[in-house]
Amino acid sequence: MPELPEVETIARQLRARGVEGKTILSVKVGWAPTVTPFSAAAFSAAIEGTTIDRISRVGKWMMLSLGSGKTIMIHLRMSGSFSMEKGSHDRIVLKLSDGLTLYYRDTRKFGRWKLVDDPDVVLRGLGPDALTRRFTLNYFAAAMKKRHRMIKPLILDQAIVAGLGNIYADEALWESKIHPERRSDSLSDEELAKLFKAIKHVLKVGVKNRGTSLGAGKTNYRDVEGESGGHRAEVNAYGKSGTPCARCETILEKIVVAQRGTTFCPTCQSL
Repeated sequence: MPELPEVETIARQLRARGVEGKTILSVKVGWAPTVTPFSAAAFSAAIEGTTIDRISRVGKWMMLSLGSGKTIMIHLRMSGSFSMEKGSHDRIVLKLSDGLTLYYRDTRKFGRWKLVDDPDVVLRGLGPDALTRRFTLNYFAAAMKKRHRMIKPLILDQAIVAGLGNIYADEALWESKIHPERRSDSLSDEELAKLFKAIKHVLKVGVKNRGTSLGAGKTNYRDVEGESGGHRAEVNAYGKSGTPCARCETILEKIVVAQRGTTFCPTCQSL
């Protein structure tokens, strides 16, 4: 579930906790598939004794740049998160210098850590990060117009724009009043400009609010401090089917678009 705002929140909090500059003293891998294709022993041996020089993010990927020149690429998938406190679903434990311990927990075990010599091996398949200057209106409009696909799965395509997931896609489409099943090449220049602006807006607000948590279950997003994301109070569409639209009071509906549950307003976002 973690999307750009959640991953950005975690990266910022790890930097604030002083993880950058620390040396990895020991590694414990509790769920070996997390570090595939390495074995747990090989992965541990490759990073022990190195420093974490920099923590950064592109799209939904978090990156730990190591003093060895290698980079750990981390994708949290459905339920990955980090904590400085021991938990019951910890899959990787990094003991760091100065008494810090970093716990990676993942209830559903879908998250993956990739140790690479060059981050571009992973990142070259991505479109521009949605919150960088590379993601421009000209680029976005051209990418939409040259394709004949439903707009929601297209903006979820990480090869087109990196960072959006189901929550923020629904929010951006609601904000721009665009039906999730509209064909991308049917959108006017004005509609594309509104959607582009909405994508950036919902992601920036999501980051400001430390991400979105929509439940209390074990798989629900928590930040490094163990807190739920504060963006739930500002969600207008995702997960709110059956409730009145905040704009026109029409009851929001839920449909399946490209195998994704999708909530929209049938009045504001007419097809």
